[in-house]
Amino acid sequence: MHLQEVQVSWKIGKKKMKALLVIIMSLCLHVTYAQKPDTTKTFIQGKELGEVVVKSSYLTREDDHILAIPTKEQRKHAVTGYDLLSNLMIPGVSVERSTGSVATPNGAATLYIDGREVDFREVQSLRPKDVSRVEYFDVPTGKYAKDAYAINIIMKPLNNGGYTQLDASQNVGYLYGDYNLISKFVTGTKSLNLWAGYSLENPKSSMDENETFIFPDYQLNRLQHYNNADNRQTEKYVQASISNRGRKYIWMLRGGMAWNASKNGVNNGMTEYWKTAAAIKNGSILDINTRNKSYRPSVYFYGLHTFSNTKSLDYVFDGYYSRNDYDRLYNDDNVSFRSLVKEDYYYIKANANYSMAFCHRNRLTFSLYEFMRISDSEYIGTSAYNQNLHSSETILFADYSQRLGSFFFDINPGLSFLTYRLKGMKSINHLTPRLQARATYRIDKVQQLQFMFALGNTYPRINTINNVEQQIDPIIILKGNSNMDNSILLNPRLSHTLNLNKFALQTGVSYFYQNHSIISDYYIRDGHLISTFRDDCIYHRPSADMSITYKPSGTLNMKLSGQWVKHLVRGGAEHRNLSAFSGTAMINYYVRDFSFGASIASPARDLIDSQISRKTFWRYQLSTMWNHGNWAIEANANNLFMMKNNIVDELSASYYSFKQIDQSRSYNQYANLKIVYSFDYGKKTSKSPDYKHQNSESAILK
Repeated sequence: MHLQEVQVSWKIGKKKMKALLVIIMSLCLHVTYAQKPDTTKTFIQGKELGEVVVKSSYLTREDDHILAIPTKEQRKHAVTGYDLLSNLMIPGVSVERSTGSVATPNGAATLYIDGREVDFREVQSLRPKDVSRVEYFDVPTGKYAKDAYAINIIMKPLNNGGYTQLDASQNVGYLYGDYNLISKFVTGTKSLNLWAGYSLENPKSSMDENETFIFPDYQLNRLQHYNNADNRQTEKYVQASISNRGRKYIWMLRGGMAWNASKNGVNNGMTEYWKTAAAIKNGSILDINTRNKSYRPSVYFYGLHTFSNTKSLDYVFDGYYSRNDYDRLYNDDNVSFRSLVKEDYYYIKANANYSMAFCHRNRLTFSLYEFMRISDSEYIGTSAYNQNLHSSETILFADYSQRLGSFFFDINPGLSFLTYRLKGMKSINHLTPRLQARATYRIDKVQQLQFMFALGNTYPRINTINNVEQQIDPIIILKGNSNMDNSILLNPRLSHTLNLNKFALQTGVSYFYQNHSIISDYYIRDGHLISTFRDDCIYHRPSADMSITYKPSGTLNMKLSGQWVKHLVRGGAEHRNLSAFSGTAMINYYVRDFSFGASIASPARDLIDSQISRKTFWRYQLSTMWNHGNWAIEANANNLFMMKNNIVDELSASYYSFKQIDQSRSYNQYANLKIVYSFDYGKKTSKSPDYKHQNSESAILK
């Protein structure tokens, strides 16, 4: 997953070529081993690299990462950070531009800007022309050692001046709009940023669901159907930050507010019940209306201190408070059930990394993480409860990396102390070892073998251990389970990478193991189906993957990826097997101010929550972009001529089974138009990181 070295154009003479390679390699090694945490010094190096590597391999293998230097065409025909990551076509990296999902064969990649972990909006708003280079850590070390994979986007140096950018995105086919304003001003070492935005989405949907309930004396079937249901979601946010960059330190303070609301409405749906062959209730009118509202103030602080060329400390504080209101009303003729919950939710994350580099190309990093979540919920509605949940996890890591000739290894041992407490119950505590170990062998200048092994732990989602009972319809009662245990995770992976000037290949095999895997559990009590959770299953997932990138010229880029996955669930009453193949392909063509692209993804099968079988549909997209001066216009057509795409979920358990067919306007044909206008004032400056408040977590049982 990491690649090789820069190959300078043959037009450069041998002496110049050797000199340039020496300079580039020395700069890269300097960044990798001595200056990794010090982004103030890597800016200039990045600029030099960007200027030297003109007609080179676009991907270069470093010890623990792949260096990607965007081409002129890739920069010009991208308006967001995700556009640029997609255009790079790094083998093994899959980018979903609209949602900000960046997937790898071994899980989601964590995204950074200049060594600082960021979220969707920060990457979304990056101006590609302000990006110096991109580092893809397929062997994460140091401060990145906690991540399965990491991508660090390095920006060009900041100067005096500023800019303002307006962007608007609108769909045709279903209601969707996203509108943002970003403004930045830089003076000296200080930077001021302001963000504000509004988004609205409402893809109408339909559903057919056939459920079977196995009671002791009889079998009950229920069929539910509805059309044109509302799925309205809105978001408003405002954000401001101030940062300062010195020779030995960097700090950033950010604060903001976000408002989120969603409404899911089913009106005039139909419900039918029958026992075996005899109908007992026909043609009932079904109404289900669910509303979620939240407001969330947040605060964030980041600091980096560089004590010397070999020692540095960076730290993060990230916290928010969220007020969450949940209201669900189920009405089946004259039978009504209501869930009304008001929740106060607190989240705090603190992290510090101390890094030391040594003279023999080795490095040692100590990392400390603290995560704390508190939920205080009042349940009103059909059932009345007051529930308080508290959880915290402290993790300590030590990371050591070393190169020995063609071998590079990294070992990252750690300890996790987890505690969670439910109101009225004793605290549950777990002390669990963690370990990540990685080793690479460089076969030659264009090939590398990598082995990775990870030992970790996870604990039940905070809402699954909620002990509240909620009756949501005439038959089903939701219930949490506070007695579930901590899970141990094992994940070895072997991969091979090949990088030529116009061709790059990544292949790999992986295995994932989890004990105490949490699944839904169903049983009968007093004529009702109790839907709860249990953790007595073991989950196995072997997989194999391949990704190929081919760039015959600077104007034509192609990528092909495929994956095989097998899901195995054992333990309790569950014995599930599911095998699936999936693949994607994409192509980009650049010509002057225009770019043209096409992508396609095959249907996929998956096992949701280790239990529910899900089948998806074919997806394809055609796109074109015009980019000139301060303007950029992009048009996308998705799933043209497709009107019956759906997602099928199926479950078969001892007391309960269902088949659900879900169809949404977002699964079928629609078009999108995006317009971006930005203007600079003063000297050129890097684009402000945009910020999006993600929906807050919640312990509400839904």
